[in-house]
Amino acid sequence: MNAVVRAGSLGDDTDTVVVPARIHGRILFVPVPRRVVLASGVAGLAATAMPAATPAAATELADMGSPFEHFAQLRRVMIQTDNLIGPRHVLPALQQHLVSLATRRRFARGTDAIELLALETRYEELAGWFAQDIGDERTAHGHTAKALDASHITGDTDLTAYILGRKAQLAVDTGHPADALGLAAAARRTVPTREPPRSHRRSARGPRACRTR
Repeated sequence: MNAVVRAGSLGDDTDTVVVPARIHGRILFVPVPRRVVLASGVAGLAATAMPAATPAAATELADMGSPFEHFAQLRRVMIQTDNLIGPRHVLPALQQHLVSLATRRRFARGTDAIELLALETRYEELAGWFAQDIGDERTAHGHTAKALDASHITGDTDLTAYILGRKAQLAVDTGHPADALGLAAAARRTVPTREPPRSHRRSARGPRACRTR
């Protein structure tokens, strides 16, 4: 199983997925090759005792050249893994990485801090998608609300409008159509010279069909 840990490189996200694994009695989420998941099964991987990461690997993570690229790559992996094993397994991993990303962002300065906050906003929005997919409306609202707050700080009006559209979708799903109309109108006012983001017009195939960002 040493090869599984080493193969968790994020260099090629098209062949990597994130799965739960038991490491020294704790369930952690680690990236592994897609072929290993298909061959072993998620349940088998989770029940396997895997050795701890080497000191060299820990140092490499601590000294990552670009935290933004690292976490952006992780987000892409999470989206692909959701398509493979579903959001119920992926959401806890995403939340773990969200905590790490927020910690990095708080110690960053200048442009790095702004970029990491924008990425953190997208993490929160994605976590809202996953929670909505599994029917956890309270968590979905919580993550989406945090995403909206952060988008205002970044000043990205397109992102703010998109997240307002997501909140409108959540309002529809939770039986509050009047709130949904108000949120959709707010989204249009945020970007008045453009067509509202496509997220306002929910796909008939459901939330996961839209999650290709």
